[in-house]
Amino acid sequence: MEYEAAVKGPLKLKGTANKDIQKKLKKKNKEKAKNDGESSKAKEQNETPQSYKQPVVKTKAQLKFEQMKEEQQKKRILEKASKTHKQRVEEFNRHLDSLTEHFDIPKNATAVKDNQLTDLKESELKEIRNPLRFPDYFGVSNLFRLKDLFDAKVHYGHKEGTLHPNMKPYIFGSRLGHIIIDLDKTTELLQDALNFTAHIAYRGGIILFVSHYPQHTLTVEKAAKEAGEYAHAREWDFHLLTNSEKVYNGVTRLPDLIIMVSTLNPQMQEHTAINDAAKMCIPTIGIVDSNSNPNLITYPVPGNDDSPTAVQLYCNLFRDAILLGKAKKSEVPSS
Repeated sequence: MEYEAAVKGPLKLKGTANKDIQKKLKKKNKEKAKNDGESSKAKEQNETPQSYKQPVVKTKAQLKFEQMKEEQQKKRILEKASKTHKQRVEEFNRHLDSLTEHFDIPKNATAVKDNQLTDLKESELKEIRNPLRFPDYFGVSNLFRLKDLFDAKVHYGHKEGTLHPNMKPYIFGSRLGHIIIDLDKTTELLQDALNFTAHIAYRGGIILFVSHYPQHTLTVEKAAKEAGEYAHAREWDFHLLTNSEKVYNGVTRLPDLIIMVSTLNPQMQEHTAINDAAKMCIPTIGIVDSNSNPNLITYPVPGNDDSPTAVQLYCNLFRDAILLGKAKKSEVPSS
């Protein structure tokens, strides 16, 4: 008698066999089929399809918990600023040597005491507290490191054939046919852009986030909302800046700073807001990729403008810089 076993499925007989053996094999096959059917039914009962899942309804306690999380994030940002207080004091004491002759402060003094501050005039106090005298008054350099840019894939550029000639000073090299952006230059330029953003927020200026990529719309709008500023993440109308009085039927205040998360539109053309802001003398901060033109941007920041992780990092950094400037403004006593 010859037998043949399949890899999957019940055993089969080849040729003739006794009836008893055939009955035993049929019973085994039926038992296997029953066991498989019971296991599949149990899985179907345990696994409910997504279409039958009930929608999640958040309670008041959950909403309060989310609000507490947002408040904790803002507190952490302010804590970062307080950590750099010692550094600002050291920089302040360095500038005292140049002010000793004008304010008649003794040269041996290492710090300004409260009694000395009370003797000074209001104009002199304002000059001492002027944030423009310090290179990093808001502690923006501590918001990120070069490794953070590397982890967010900021150094990834486009292919070699798409390199813009004006972006050559910011390029490190190429790897496997793709351009690599120099992160050392990106950190310097990004710190300058963040410092400028904090100064605009400190002066009470209006900041506008601009982007035209649909996949980054929610990220940009959320960052602007958390910072208490404005965002335009839709298709740009060329009358918004150059002809705003007729569009809105009245005198309008234009933004004091425009942050371009991407300087290109989905058609890989230069964003219209760059030319309009240059015409209206509005300073701009732009993330320029390897295929972008940085000439008309006030503070160009070379980096990847396509990756979601990179865009999220940019939005978080500019949001934190705005909050630092506003927090520092609230500490200054009103005259």
